[in-house]
Amino acid sequence: MDMAPILDDSRQALQLALELGGPVLLAALVVGLVVGIVQTLTQLHEPTVALVPRLIAVVLVVLALLPWMVGRWVDYTSGLLDALPGLLLSGG
Repeated sequence: MDMAPILDDSRQALQLALELGGPVLLAALVVGLVVGIVQTLTQLHEPTVALVPRLIAVVLVVLALLPWMVGRWVDYTSGLLDALPGLLLSGG
């Protein structure tokens, strides 16, 4: 059995995971850094002060990018399902 299609699909799945998770994680990172700097400058070290802005930023980014994220996910899934019969027939 040829492993190239499996490796290609795995690479595409990892790339899609990075594309979908990257903006959300980047927003959480930037907001976390800004809040951490503000907490250091004000000497206010309360965990909820750091959590709430990050949570709000993540929710806003997900809501803003949701149509694009769903579109990418559906495109990947439909491509994978379209290729599935060919993979099954060539493997047997």
